[in-house]
Amino acid sequence: MTEKTYQVVVIGEGSVGKSALCLLFVKGEFNIEYNPTIEDSYSIDVKVGDQTVKMSIIDTAGQEEYISLREQYYIKGDGFVLVYSIDNKNSFHALKNHRDSILGLRTGRKTIMVMAGNKCDLEEQRQIPNEEAKKLAEEWKIPFFETSAQNNINVTELFNSIASELLKSSQEETAATPSTAAPSQTQQESQSNSEDNKKSKKEKKKGKCILF
Repeated sequence: MTEKTYQVVVIGEGSVGKSALCLLFVKGEFNIEYNPTIEDSYSIDVKVGDQTVKMSIIDTAGQEEYISLREQYYIKGDGFVLVYSIDNKNSFHALKNHRDSILGLRTGRKTIMVMAGNKCDLEEQRQIPNEEAKKLAEEWKIPFFETSAQNNINVTELFNSIASELLKSSQEETAATPSTAAPSQTQQESQSNSEDNKKSKKEKKKGKCILF
């Protein structure tokens, strides 16, 4: 059976550093120049313990005009990285809309998310306190990291976290699936005894005399 490749969708407003996080994690590169993204994807294998998690990381456009393109990935994605920039309060407040849109298109499906407060190297320009973001992540019950692509802070930890969450979810689903294993010896004996009893009853019926 072909090993599953998980689609990890990176979501957030424009200029929060989504592309920088993806490039640093996948290629070990950091580009200080900002080039608006329409869509990029990167394939990578991530080690989680003794397991390998195959991921296709989708770097989405943050601009409003590309919302229909993003929504396709909201439906198809296996996991989501919600990114804001600590020096931009609007990007933080926009996460709720992104999250609501994702959940609205995935009704009844398990949705795995992590949250990243990027550009934590810009402490002097901080607009969102760490505790405020941490509280929101706790409310949503998702992991939270403050990251910096420029200084390589928590970038590996961020993506390793969602890889771990995806693997855990997959293992839980497998464990919950009814087993198709062969019946045990006890089950076989019980089934055999039941069949013998049925045969015995049939034979007794055949041997009865009917009196009028």
